[in-house]
Amino acid sequence: MQIVRGKKLEKAADGEFRQLAQESSRVVVDVGTGDARASYRIAKENPDWLVVGVDPAWQRMTQTSIRSRRKPAKGGVPNLLLVNSSIESAPEELAGAADELLVLMPWGKLLHGLVRGDEDIWTGLRTVAKPGAPLTATVGTSIWREPVPRDIQGLPELTDAYVEDVLTAKALAAGWRITGFRLTPAEEAAAVSSSWARRLDAASTEVIATLTAVTAEPAE
Repeated sequence: MQIVRGKKLEKAADGEFRQLAQESSRVVVDVGTGDARASYRIAKENPDWLVVGVDPAWQRMTQTSIRSRRKPAKGGVPNLLLVNSSIESAPEELAGAADELLVLMPWGKLLHGLVRGDEDIWTGLRTVAKPGAPLTATVGTSIWREPVPRDIQGLPELTDAYVEDVLTAKALAAGWRITGFRLTPAEEAAAVSSSWARRLDAASTEVIATLTAVTAEPAE
């Protein structure tokens, strides 16, 4: 497992993750964490949890890693672990480790795979989840409004009909049962009593698509 320590990328010590997980009441994995600020906030507000930020672009996580390694009185959070990996090739230490998964405002391959129901992305998420673990994914719907970014052109829009007619079956084939889908103005989403929602800008006119799921036996 490759982890970010300050400005460096290092190999985790043998058993390091296992010990951290055993000492924690809950393991939350923030997939595609980006700059890891949301992971930091969750870890700071829940000191008995282990929060694992996962992203293949490790350089973006360095500033948050530096901050997290300070003394707790100066903002340090020893219960935050930042892992350099994509979810489809997550390190074996994370297999079956997550009590909860978050995919918050993803971009790139993660966004495309999540929305299209790509097997490698959804199976990767399932691989790190414990049985019965919930998944919450959020996507800003403005990406489908003109002018549509080049990277998004051709990507199906998340709607009730699309989730029901297409994504539900694909998710189930990968071991996830979709439990809900809703569209929520950003100011309402940010007011939810949940630390991850603070990634959203409360003053934004953005409409957030929120998809929830729970692990299930894959469909035959």
